[in-house]
Amino acid sequence: EDTLNAGSCGYKNHAGECQSKQWRWMPDDTHPCNIERWSEKRYFARYGRLGLPRLHEKPIVLVANPKRNERLRNLTSLETLLDNLPMDMEVTLSSSNSFSEHRRTIPLTQYLDETVYQNDGETLPNQLSNESWYLFGETYTEDWKKLLTNYTLPPCHSCTDDLSALAFGIGNRGSGVQWHVHGPGFSEALHGRKHWILSPTRPEYDPDYPSRHWMEYSYEAAKESQEEGSELFECTIEPGEMIYFPDKWFHATINLDKYTAFVSTFTADYL
Repeated sequence: EDTLNAGSCGYKNHAGECQSKQWRWMPDDTHPCNIERWSEKRYFARYGRLGLPRLHEKPIVLVANPKRNERLRNLTSLETLLDNLPMDMEVTLSSSNSFSEHRRTIPLTQYLDETVYQNDGETLPNQLSNESWYLFGETYTEDWKKLLTNYTLPPCHSCTDDLSALAFGIGNRGSGVQWHVHGPGFSEALHGRKHWILSPTRPEYDPDYPSRHWMEYSYEAAKESQEEGSELFECTIEPGEMIYFPDKWFHATINLDKYTAFVSTFTADYL
């Protein structure tokens, strides 16, 4: 096991707390952001009330009104989530590789126990993707749809009921999805912080490992070797904030807190 021990208070996390540093890339660190962060005022002044136009070419982080989606946030906290869904509800999990190809169905209570309460609520870099089960992308049942009626869509031209699809997700510290690519959309953090890293071109990665493995063993080398046109863009979004990911941009995500809940909006953009 690769460790970097820092001795007595040799390492402080983002909250200023002393702890030993076990890994090179730590979820509790403060991570860089080179993506433009826009306030709602600036965003609407630039794009109007309809928001972002279709097929926008660069990622943007929108620092939203803290009251945005407050109702859904209240319904999906770790303390309240089980009260707002059927007691015996089962969830379909996917593996954390690039293809999310394997499936596992278990009770939601079991998933929360395994994810949040076991192993100190953390996914480690040396876990294989088929050992890292993740609730995301399989939230289309009537129970999930009913819960997500409380979600206010992001402001964009194609963010309408007929041109977008919602997916709800829950992960623990260090969990996430390895590099992958698809169409455009937004992702909003409800609880916990989520780090995003994106590239307009395909980076080098092993699709069978989760994203934290890449951050631990490949991130620094990728940053040093980036060239114009294949730059890495990254940022952490806080609860109430959202990121826009452009069409066909590769991206990987990694959750930074023990209980991270989020909603992604996938849009059917066209010119």
